[in-house]
Amino acid sequence: MSTDDRFAGTWQRAVVESLDHEGRGVAHADGKVVFIEGALPRERVVYEPSRRKKFFDQAKLVKIERAAPERILPRCGFYEICGGCAMQHLDPALQVAAKQRVLEDNLARIGRVVPEQVLPPIYAAPWEYRHRARLSVHYVPKKGGVLVGFREKKSSYVADMHSCEVLAGGIGRMIDPLRD
Repeated sequence: MSTDDRFAGTWQRAVVESLDHEGRGVAHADGKVVFIEGALPRERVVYEPSRRKKFFDQAKLVKIERAAPERILPRCGFYEICGGCAMQHLDPALQVAAKQRVLEDNLARIGRVVPEQVLPPIYAAPWEYRHRARLSVHYVPKKGGVLVGFREKKSSYVADMHSCEVLAGGIGRMIDPLRD
């Protein structure tokens, strides 16, 4: 029995309160924290638990009942399967703000440091910004040959992708030629 089978049919509703450092929505239900993949703050969602722990649950987003105004359509056609990005469904300026909040929280919680001054974030282009990446290559006859790309979300498999919107310098458009 897979983890998903144990919780099948146990859909629940929640209002998402914040984002965690991995871009998952954070909500509270039944006295526990719930991390919901793909959910954004202020959204009312239906989710399905995928892993239950003593103090928290991990969950998959089933349905968005009320979307956040910051939700955008991911530009990448492989976003749903690829593990290379976690927040393309969030407005780029808010992605930077969320990452800054994670940095400040980590400084305070882990480093026990409170900066005297916080400078405004530096914004880069929202696309083709990634200058370093580790792509995987694997021969998969059932998928038609060689796959080149990032790993699938929560998997060791190589995502069957043909381009990447975040790789800089046109490298993201070279995935198919690399496969050949």
